[in-house]
Amino acid sequence: MASSKKPLSNKVSATTPKKTKPLSLLDVVEKGFVSLSVSHIKIKSMTVALSGGIDSVVLLHLLHQLQKAQKFTLKAIHVHHGLSKNADKWVKFCEKLCKKLSVPLDVHHIKLPQKKSLGIEGEARQLRYEKLLQTKTDLVVLAHHEDDQAETFLLQLIRGAGVKGLSSMAHFDATRRLWRPLLNASRIDIESYAKKHKLKWIEDESNLNIDFDRNFIRSKVLPILKNRFNHIIKVISRSSSHLAEAQYLLDDLAKIDLKSYFKSYNYKHKLQVKALDKLSNARAKNVLRYWLEINDQMMPSKDLLDELLRQVLTAKKDAKLKIQLSKDFEIRRYKDEIYIAEKKQKGQKNYEIIWKGESEILLPNGAQLNFKKVKGRGINLKFLNDQKLKIRNRQGGESFKPDSKRPTKKIKQLLQESVLPPWERENLPLIFVGDDLAAVPNFGVDIKFQSKSKELGLEVIL
Repeated sequence: MASSKKPLSNKVSATTPKKTKPLSLLDVVEKGFVSLSVSHIKIKSMTVALSGGIDSVVLLHLLHQLQKAQKFTLKAIHVHHGLSKNADKWVKFCEKLCKKLSVPLDVHHIKLPQKKSLGIEGEARQLRYEKLLQTKTDLVVLAHHEDDQAETFLLQLIRGAGVKGLSSMAHFDATRRLWRPLLNASRIDIESYAKKHKLKWIEDESNLNIDFDRNFIRSKVLPILKNRFNHIIKVISRSSSHLAEAQYLLDDLAKIDLKSYFKSYNYKHKLQVKALDKLSNARAKNVLRYWLEINDQMMPSKDLLDELLRQVLTAKKDAKLKIQLSKDFEIRRYKDEIYIAEKKQKGQKNYEIIWKGESEILLPNGAQLNFKKVKGRGINLKFLNDQKLKIRNRQGGESFKPDSKRPTKKIKQLLQESVLPPWERENLPLIFVGDDLAAVPNFGVDIKFQSKSKELGLEVIL
Protein backbone atom coordinates (compact mmCIF):
# COMPACT_ATOMS: atom_id res chain seq x y z
CA MET A 1 0.00 0.00 0.00
CA ALA A 2 1.37 3.35 -0.99
CA SER A 3 2.05 5.77 1.76
CA SER A 4 -0.21 8.80 1.87
CA LYS A 5 2.52 10.91 3.43
CA LYS A 6 4.21 13.46 1.23
CA PRO A 7 7.99 13.31 1.02
CA LEU A 8 9.88 15.82 3.08
CA SER A 9 10.86 18.90 1.10
CA ASN A 10 14.39 20.26 1.07
CA LYS A 11 12.99 23.78 0.81
CA VAL A 12 13.04 26.04 3.83
CA SER A 13 9.65 26.17 5.53
CA ALA A 14 7.72 29.42 5.29
CA THR A 15 7.69 29.52 9.09
CA THR A 16 11.48 29.37 9.39
CA PRO A 17 12.56 32.61 11.09
CA LYS A 18 14.53 34.95 8.91
CA LYS A 19 17.71 36.57 10.06
CA THR A 20 16.86 39.88 11.64
CA LYS A 21 18.59 42.94 10.31
CA PRO A 22 21.05 44.41 12.84
CA LEU A 23 19.80 47.54 14.55
CA SER A 24 21.26 50.81 13.34
CA LEU A 25 23.12 52.95 15.86
CA LEU A 26 20.16 55.32 16.00
CA ASP A 27 17.82 52.40 16.72
CA VAL A 28 20.16 51.20 19.48
CA VAL A 29 20.21 54.65 21.12
CA GLU A 30 16.42 55.09 20.81
CA LYS A 31 15.79 51.64 22.26
CA GLY A 32 18.03 52.46 25.20
CA PHE A 33 16.33 55.83 25.69
CA VAL A 34 12.85 54.27 25.76
CA SER A 35 14.03 51.55 28.16
CA LEU A 36 15.46 54.12 30.57
CA SER A 37 12.36 56.28 30.36
CA VAL A 38 10.11 53.33 31.20
CA SER A 39 12.14 51.56 33.88
CA HIS A 40 14.30 54.20 35.54
CA ILE A 41 13.71 57.93 35.10
CA LYS A 42 11.66 60.42 33.16
CA ILE A 43 14.12 62.10 30.82
CA LYS A 44 13.41 65.74 30.02
CA SER A 45 17.00 66.88 29.46
CA MET A 46 20.30 65.34 28.41
CA THR A 47 23.86 66.68 28.26
CA VAL A 48 26.49 65.16 25.96
CA ALA A 49 30.12 65.11 27.05
CA LEU A 50 31.64 66.50 23.86
CA SER A 51 35.40 66.25 23.39
CA GLY A 52 35.27 66.80 19.63
CA GLY A 53 36.62 63.33 18.87
CA ILE A 54 34.82 60.92 16.57
CA ASP A 55 32.98 59.06 19.36
CA SER A 56 31.39 62.10 21.00
CA VAL A 57 30.66 63.77 17.64
CA VAL A 58 28.75 60.65 16.52
CA LEU A 59 26.91 60.53 19.86
CA LEU A 60 25.89 64.20 19.58
CA HIS A 61 24.67 63.61 16.03
CA LEU A 62 22.66 60.55 17.13
CA LEU A 63 20.97 62.37 20.02
CA HIS A 64 20.24 65.33 17.76
CA GLN A 65 18.49 62.88 15.40
CA LEU A 66 16.70 61.24 18.32
CA GLN A 67 15.16 64.59 19.28
CA LYS A 68 12.98 64.34 16.18
CA ALA A 69 11.21 61.29 17.63
CA GLN A 70 11.52 61.89 21.39
CA LYS A 71 10.89 65.03 23.42
CA PHE A 72 13.86 66.23 25.46
CA THR A 73 16.20 69.21 25.57
CA LEU A 74 19.78 68.59 24.48
CA LYS A 75 22.96 70.46 25.29
CA ALA A 76 26.69 69.68 25.23
CA ILE A 77 29.55 70.26 27.63
CA HIS A 78 33.23 70.52 26.69
CA VAL A 79 36.01 70.37 29.29
CA HIS A 80 39.18 72.28 28.38
CA HIS A 81 42.12 70.60 30.17
CA GLY A 82 44.78 72.88 28.71
CA LEU A 83 47.09 69.90 28.21
CA SER A 84 47.37 70.27 24.44
CA LYS A 85 48.58 73.20 22.38
CA ASN A 86 45.48 72.57 20.24
CA ALA A 87 43.00 72.76 23.15
CA ASP A 88 41.69 76.19 22.09
CA LYS A 89 41.14 74.91 18.53
CA TRP A 90 39.07 72.03 19.93
CA VAL A 91 36.84 74.50 21.76
CA LYS A 92 36.26 76.43 18.52
CA PHE A 93 35.49 73.19 16.67
CA CYS A 94 32.91 72.17 19.30
CA GLU A 95 31.36 75.66 19.26
CA LYS A 96 31.04 75.56 15.45
CA LEU A 97 29.53 72.05 15.50
CA CYS A 98 26.99 72.89 18.22
CA LYS A 99 26.02 76.12 16.48
CA LYS A 100 25.36 74.16 13.27
CA LEU A 101 23.07 71.75 15.18
CA SER A 102 21.54 74.51 17.35
CA VAL A 103 22.69 72.71 20.49
CA PRO A 104 23.75 74.90 23.47
CA LEU A 105 27.36 74.33 24.57
CA ASP A 106 28.97 74.90 27.97
CA VAL A 107 32.78 75.13 28.02
CA HIS A 108 34.61 74.56 31.31
CA HIS A 109 38.31 75.28 31.84
CA ILE A 110 40.07 73.15 34.44
CA LYS A 111 43.59 73.29 35.81
CA LEU A 112 45.39 70.15 36.91
CA PRO A 113 47.05 70.27 40.35
CA GLN A 114 50.82 70.54 40.60
CA LYS A 115 51.01 67.25 42.50
CA LYS A 116 49.31 64.65 40.33
CA SER A 117 48.77 61.75 42.74
CA LEU A 118 46.58 59.97 40.17
CA GLY A 119 48.85 60.71 37.21
CA ILE A 120 47.95 63.07 34.35
CA GLU A 121 45.29 60.71 32.95
CA GLY A 122 43.73 60.04 36.35
CA GLU A 123 43.67 63.68 37.50
CA ALA A 124 42.24 64.91 34.19
CA ARG A 125 39.57 62.19 34.26
CA GLN A 126 38.57 62.95 37.86
CA LEU A 127 38.28 66.70 37.28
CA ARG A 128 36.38 66.11 34.05
CA TYR A 129 33.83 63.91 35.82
CA GLU A 130 33.46 66.48 38.60
CA LYS A 131 32.46 69.10 36.04
CA LEU A 132 30.12 66.71 34.23
CA LEU A 133 28.37 65.65 37.43
CA GLN A 134 27.81 69.28 38.46
CA THR A 135 25.70 69.81 35.34
CA LYS A 136 22.00 70.36 35.98
CA THR A 137 20.46 67.74 33.71
CA ASP A 138 18.52 64.48 33.93
CA LEU A 139 21.29 62.54 32.20
CA VAL A 140 24.93 63.05 31.33
CA VAL A 141 25.54 61.00 28.18
CA LEU A 142 28.99 59.55 27.46
CA ALA A 143 30.32 58.13 24.18
CA HIS A 144 32.14 55.08 25.56
CA HIS A 145 31.87 52.04 23.30
CA GLU A 146 32.76 48.35 23.27
CA ASP A 147 36.45 48.88 22.54
CA ASP A 148 36.69 51.40 25.40
CA GLN A 149 35.18 48.77 27.69
CA ALA A 150 37.84 46.25 26.67
CA GLU A 151 40.62 48.82 27.23
CA THR A 152 39.25 49.65 30.68
CA PHE A 153 39.03 45.95 31.59
CA LEU A 154 42.66 45.30 30.64
CA LEU A 155 43.81 48.50 32.35
CA GLN A 156 42.07 47.49 35.58
CA LEU A 157 43.42 43.95 35.28
CA ILE A 158 46.98 45.27 35.04
CA ARG A 159 46.37 47.42 38.11
CA GLY A 160 45.16 44.41 40.10
CA ALA A 161 41.59 45.64 40.44
CA GLY A 162 38.90 43.62 42.18
CA VAL A 163 35.42 42.64 41.00
CA LYS A 164 34.14 46.21 40.86
CA GLY A 165 37.09 47.51 38.86
CA LEU A 166 36.94 44.62 36.40
CA SER A 167 33.19 45.03 35.88
CA SER A 168 34.29 48.24 34.17
CA MET A 169 31.68 50.71 32.94
CA ALA A 170 27.92 50.41 33.30
CA HIS A 171 25.37 51.26 30.61
CA PHE A 172 23.44 53.26 33.18
CA ASP A 173 24.74 54.63 36.47
CA ALA A 174 21.68 55.80 38.41
CA THR A 175 23.69 57.30 41.28
CA ARG A 176 25.69 59.63 39.04
CA ARG A 177 23.03 59.97 36.29
CA LEU A 178 25.41 58.66 33.60
CA TRP A 179 24.26 56.90 30.43
CA ARG A 180 26.48 55.13 27.89
CA PRO A 181 24.16 54.18 25.00
CA LEU A 182 26.99 53.03 22.69
CA LEU A 183 28.63 50.58 25.07
CA ASN A 184 27.70 47.59 22.87
CA ALA A 185 28.73 49.34 19.65
CA SER A 186 32.19 48.77 18.21
CA ARG A 187 34.69 51.37 17.08
CA ILE A 188 34.09 50.15 13.50
CA ASP A 189 30.33 50.80 13.88
CA ILE A 190 31.03 54.36 15.01
CA GLU A 191 33.53 55.02 12.21
CA SER A 192 31.06 53.69 9.63
CA TYR A 193 28.31 55.97 10.96
CA ALA A 194 30.61 59.00 10.85
CA LYS A 195 31.62 58.31 7.24
CA LYS A 196 28.03 57.62 6.15
CA HIS A 197 26.84 60.97 7.53
CA LYS A 198 30.01 62.80 6.42
CA LEU A 199 30.79 64.00 9.92
CA LYS A 200 33.95 65.87 10.83
CA TRP A 201 35.89 65.47 14.05
CA ILE A 202 39.21 66.31 15.66
CA GLU A 203 42.11 64.00 16.35
CA ASP A 204 43.75 64.31 19.77
CA GLU A 205 47.48 63.93 19.16
CA SER A 206 47.95 62.59 22.70
CA ASN A 207 46.08 59.41 21.64
CA LEU A 208 49.25 58.41 19.79
CA ASN A 209 51.41 58.77 22.89
CA ILE A 210 51.96 55.23 24.18
CA ASP A 211 53.51 56.57 27.39
CA PHE A 212 49.88 56.67 28.54
CA ASP A 213 48.76 53.19 29.61
CA ARG A 214 45.38 53.29 27.86
CA ASN A 215 46.97 54.33 24.56
CA PHE A 216 49.56 51.54 24.90
CA ILE A 217 46.78 48.97 25.40
CA ARG A 218 44.77 50.40 22.48
CA SER A 219 47.59 50.56 19.94
CA LYS A 220 49.93 47.75 21.03
CA VAL A 221 48.11 45.14 23.12
CA LEU A 222 44.60 44.88 21.68
CA PRO A 223 45.69 44.56 18.01
CA ILE A 224 47.77 41.48 18.94
CA LEU A 225 44.86 39.97 20.88
CA LYS A 226 42.42 40.70 18.04
CA ASN A 227 44.75 39.09 15.52
CA ARG A 228 44.92 35.91 17.61
CA PHE A 229 41.38 35.89 19.01
CA ASN A 230 38.84 37.34 16.57
CA HIS A 231 36.09 37.96 19.09
CA ILE A 232 38.21 39.17 22.00
CA ILE A 233 36.32 42.48 22.34
CA LYS A 234 32.94 40.69 22.61
CA VAL A 235 34.42 38.15 25.03
CA ILE A 236 35.83 40.84 27.32
CA SER A 237 32.50 42.68 27.19
CA ARG A 238 30.74 39.46 28.26
CA SER A 239 33.20 38.92 31.12
CA SER A 240 32.67 42.49 32.29
CA SER A 241 28.91 41.85 32.37
CA HIS A 242 29.42 38.70 34.48
CA LEU A 243 31.58 40.64 36.92
CA ALA A 244 29.03 43.45 37.06
CA GLU A 245 26.42 40.88 38.16
CA ALA A 246 28.83 39.55 40.79
CA GLN A 247 29.38 43.10 42.07
CA TYR A 248 25.62 43.61 42.24
CA LEU A 249 25.40 40.55 44.51
CA LEU A 250 28.26 41.84 46.69
CA ASP A 251 26.46 45.17 47.06
CA ASP A 252 23.30 43.29 48.01
CA LEU A 253 25.27 41.36 50.64
CA ALA A 254 26.67 44.62 52.03
CA LYS A 255 23.12 46.04 52.30
CA ILE A 256 21.96 42.87 54.08
CA ASP A 257 24.87 43.06 56.54
CA LEU A 258 24.27 46.73 57.20
CA LYS A 259 20.58 46.09 57.81
CA SER A 260 21.21 43.04 60.02
CA TYR A 261 24.13 44.27 62.10
CA PHE A 262 23.65 48.02 62.03
CA LYS A 263 19.82 47.90 62.10
CA SER A 264 18.22 51.37 61.98
CA TYR A 265 21.61 53.02 62.52
CA ASN A 266 22.48 55.90 60.17
CA TYR A 267 25.32 54.09 58.39
CA LYS A 268 25.48 56.62 55.54
CA HIS A 269 27.16 59.04 57.94
CA LYS A 270 29.19 56.70 60.16
CA LEU A 271 29.81 53.04 61.06
CA GLN A 272 29.85 51.32 64.44
CA VAL A 273 33.11 49.51 65.09
CA LYS A 274 31.48 46.83 67.28
CA ALA A 275 29.06 45.91 64.50
CA LEU A 276 31.88 45.79 61.95
CA ASP A 277 33.85 43.48 64.27
CA LYS A 278 31.03 40.90 64.22
CA LEU A 279 31.52 40.27 60.50
CA SER A 280 34.10 38.02 58.90
CA ASN A 281 37.14 39.78 57.51
CA ALA A 282 35.94 39.48 53.90
CA ARG A 283 32.41 40.69 54.68
CA ALA A 284 33.72 43.57 56.81
CA LYS A 285 35.87 44.74 53.88
CA ASN A 286 32.88 44.37 51.55
CA VAL A 287 30.83 46.61 53.86
CA LEU A 288 33.66 49.16 53.97
CA ARG A 289 33.91 49.21 50.16
CA TYR A 290 30.16 49.73 49.81
CA TRP A 291 30.17 52.43 52.51
CA LEU A 292 32.98 54.30 50.78
CA GLU A 293 31.18 54.05 47.45
CA ILE A 294 27.86 55.47 48.70
CA ASN A 295 29.89 58.35 50.16
CA ASP A 296 31.43 59.05 46.72
CA GLN A 297 34.94 57.99 47.75
CA MET A 298 37.54 56.39 45.50
CA MET A 299 38.20 52.72 46.18
CA PRO A 300 41.37 52.25 48.23
CA SER A 301 44.01 49.70 47.27
CA LYS A 302 43.88 46.22 48.81
CA ASP A 303 46.76 47.07 51.14
CA LEU A 304 45.13 50.31 52.29
CA LEU A 305 41.76 48.58 52.87
CA ASP A 306 43.46 45.82 54.89
CA GLU A 307 45.32 48.40 56.96
CA LEU A 308 42.16 50.49 57.39
CA LEU A 309 40.21 47.53 58.77
CA ARG A 310 43.09 46.46 61.03
CA GLN A 311 43.48 49.91 62.58
CA VAL A 312 39.73 50.49 62.93
CA LEU A 313 39.22 47.22 64.80
CA THR A 314 42.32 47.36 67.02
CA ALA A 315 42.57 51.06 67.90
CA LYS A 316 41.62 52.11 71.43
CA LYS A 317 38.46 54.16 71.91
CA ASP A 318 40.40 57.29 72.80
CA ALA A 319 42.94 56.84 69.98
CA LYS A 320 43.07 59.69 67.45
CA LEU A 321 42.80 57.46 64.39
CA LYS A 322 43.34 59.26 61.08
CA ILE A 323 43.80 57.33 57.80
CA GLN A 324 44.13 59.24 54.54
CA LEU A 325 41.77 58.13 51.77
CA SER A 326 42.59 60.84 49.24
CA LYS A 327 43.92 64.38 49.11
CA ASP A 328 40.61 65.70 50.48
CA PHE A 329 39.23 62.97 52.76
CA GLU A 330 40.32 60.72 55.61
CA ILE A 331 38.86 58.07 57.91
CA ARG A 332 38.59 59.12 61.55
CA ARG A 333 37.46 57.26 64.65
CA TYR A 334 35.63 58.85 67.55
CA LYS A 335 34.67 56.63 70.48
CA ASP A 336 33.08 53.51 68.94
CA GLU A 337 32.38 54.93 65.49
CA ILE A 338 34.26 55.70 62.28
CA TYR A 339 33.57 58.63 59.98
CA ILE A 340 34.60 59.89 56.56
CA ALA A 341 35.89 63.38 57.33
CA GLU A 342 36.97 66.14 55.00
CA LYS A 343 40.55 67.16 55.70
CA LYS A 344 40.82 70.54 57.38
CA GLN A 345 42.00 73.23 55.03
CA LYS A 346 44.68 75.52 56.42
CA GLY A 347 43.79 79.15 56.88
CA GLN A 348 40.01 78.74 56.70
CA LYS A 349 38.45 82.19 56.76
CA ASN A 350 35.51 83.44 58.77
CA TYR A 351 32.33 83.88 56.77
CA GLU A 352 28.93 85.52 57.06
CA ILE A 353 26.03 84.58 54.78
CA ILE A 354 22.72 86.45 54.77
CA TRP A 355 19.63 84.28 54.26
CA LYS A 356 17.45 85.62 51.45
CA GLY A 357 14.61 83.12 51.62
CA GLU A 358 16.40 80.17 49.96
CA SER A 359 15.32 76.62 50.80
CA GLU A 360 18.97 75.57 50.98
CA ILE A 361 22.40 77.19 51.29
CA LEU A 362 25.76 75.57 50.55
CA LEU A 363 28.35 76.52 53.17
CA PRO A 364 32.06 77.21 52.38
CA ASN A 365 33.06 73.85 53.90
CA GLY A 366 30.71 71.96 51.55
CA ALA A 367 27.96 71.30 54.12
CA GLN A 368 24.38 72.25 53.30
CA LEU A 369 21.82 74.09 55.41
CA ASN A 370 18.12 73.50 54.69
CA PHE A 371 15.38 75.97 55.64
CA LYS A 372 11.75 75.02 56.21
CA LYS A 373 8.79 77.03 57.49
CA VAL A 374 6.85 75.10 60.16
CA LYS A 375 4.35 75.74 62.94
CA GLY A 376 5.37 75.67 66.58
CA ARG A 377 9.06 75.03 65.94
CA GLY A 378 12.18 76.85 64.86
CA ILE A 379 13.02 80.56 64.91
CA ASN A 380 9.91 82.72 65.30
CA LEU A 381 9.42 84.51 61.99
CA LYS A 382 8.27 87.69 63.69
CA PHE A 383 11.91 88.40 64.55
CA LEU A 384 12.78 88.43 60.85
CA ASN A 385 10.40 91.25 59.95
CA ASP A 386 12.98 93.93 60.67
CA GLN A 387 16.20 91.94 61.16
CA LYS A 388 18.28 89.76 58.89
CA LEU A 389 19.02 86.08 59.42
CA LYS A 390 22.78 85.48 59.22
CA ILE A 391 24.89 82.31 59.10
CA ARG A 392 28.39 82.49 60.56
CA ASN A 393 31.06 80.04 61.57
CA ARG A 394 32.18 79.79 65.21
CA GLN A 395 34.56 82.51 66.30
CA GLY A 396 34.70 81.73 70.04
CA GLY A 397 32.91 82.99 73.15
CA GLU A 398 29.31 82.47 71.90
CA SER A 399 26.65 81.56 74.50
CA PHE A 400 23.37 79.69 74.04
CA LYS A 401 20.25 78.84 76.11
CA PRO A 402 17.87 76.43 74.30
CA ASP A 403 16.14 75.24 77.52
CA SER A 404 14.51 77.61 80.02
CA LYS A 405 15.07 75.07 82.83
CA ARG A 406 18.82 74.97 82.24
CA PRO A 407 21.48 77.67 82.55
CA THR A 408 23.05 79.51 79.63
CA LYS A 409 26.10 77.66 78.32
CA LYS A 410 29.06 78.53 76.21
CA ILE A 411 28.88 76.87 72.77
CA LYS A 412 32.28 75.30 73.44
CA GLN A 413 30.96 73.59 76.59
CA LEU A 414 27.74 72.52 74.87
CA LEU A 415 29.72 70.84 72.07
CA GLN A 416 32.12 69.12 74.48
CA GLU A 417 29.13 67.52 76.23
CA SER A 418 27.64 66.37 72.91
CA VAL A 419 28.37 63.23 70.86
CA LEU A 420 29.49 65.36 67.91
CA PRO A 421 33.07 64.47 66.81
CA PRO A 422 35.68 67.19 67.49
CA TRP A 423 36.35 67.92 63.78
CA GLU A 424 32.63 68.46 63.11
CA ARG A 425 32.38 70.91 66.00
CA GLU A 426 34.89 73.17 64.28
CA ASN A 427 32.68 73.48 61.19
CA LEU A 428 29.34 73.86 62.95
CA PRO A 429 27.50 76.93 61.56
CA LEU A 430 25.68 79.31 63.93
CA ILE A 431 22.43 81.11 63.08
CA PHE A 432 22.06 84.73 64.11
CA VAL A 433 19.10 87.14 64.07
CA GLY A 434 20.77 90.49 63.75
CA ASP A 435 23.78 90.13 66.05
CA ASP A 436 22.13 87.74 68.53
CA LEU A 437 22.74 83.98 68.40
CA ALA A 438 19.31 82.48 67.67
CA ALA A 439 19.93 78.83 66.81
CA VAL A 440 22.53 76.10 66.54
CA PRO A 441 21.61 73.37 63.98
CA ASN A 442 20.96 70.00 65.66
CA PHE A 443 21.08 71.66 69.13
CA GLY A 444 17.99 73.86 69.14
CA VAL A 445 16.77 77.45 69.23
CA ASP A 446 17.57 79.97 71.96
CA ILE A 447 14.52 80.52 74.21
CA LYS A 448 14.40 84.20 73.23
CA PHE A 449 13.69 83.29 69.58
CA GLN A 450 11.61 80.09 69.90
CA SER A 451 8.23 79.80 68.14
CA LYS A 452 5.23 78.96 70.30
CA SER A 453 2.70 76.24 69.44
CA LYS A 454 0.60 78.22 66.93
CA GLU A 455 3.29 80.56 65.66
CA LEU A 456 5.08 80.18 62.35
CA GLY A 457 8.75 79.41 62.65
CA LEU A 458 11.82 78.77 60.50
CA GLU A 459 13.52 75.41 61.02
CA VAL A 460 17.21 75.29 60.06
CA ILE A 461 18.55 71.78 59.44
CA LEU A 462 22.16 70.79 58.83
